[in-house]
Amino acid sequence: MIKIYTGLKGFASSLFFIAGIILLSSIFFWGITKALQLFLPLLIVLSYLLIIVFSLVILPSTFLKDLRPSLSMYAVWMSHALGVLTWMVSFFFVIKAYGFLGVFLALLFQFLAPVAIIGAMLKGSWSIVENLSIWISFAYGMRFYSKWLLNFNPPKQRKSNIIDVDAVEVR
Repeated sequence: MIKIYTGLKGFASSLFFIAGIILLSSIFFWGITKALQLFLPLLIVLSYLLIIVFSLVILPSTFLKDLRPSLSMYAVWMSHALGVLTWMVSFFFVIKAYGFLGVFLALLFQFLAPVAIIGAMLKGSWSIVENLSIWISFAYGMRFYSKWLLNFNPPKQRKSNIIDVDAVEVR
């Protein structure tokens, strides 16, 4: 009788633990969804502001050779910021369209934005497809631009620190 009681007690506590994890995760996702819904217009404005600043300030400033290393750093930062904004909007759309199962599958396959784009195409939300496509292309474009800019302008080496081994004679 005691073994059955401890077995049922362990089973009940396991079920209670699993139910608690499910409850806490659903409250967490619900809270994130409500916060994203509140900040969604701000996220959209910030993402397009990053694209405008990159297109009108960073790209034309590349003609100044002295600014290229710092512009590369700014492009990387802007790329990561735009990537985070894209991820947040994609997360919001996947939660709204497909619920927690869609988020689970998207995080399982480790790409949320393409799942959101495909889902928006299937749902007929063409404005979301357009926005996410623009944001993804600019986020990766900024990263590739910063790498190209660094390769285009390699760091300068000081000649005083370089020692030519063949020129030194040892007697």
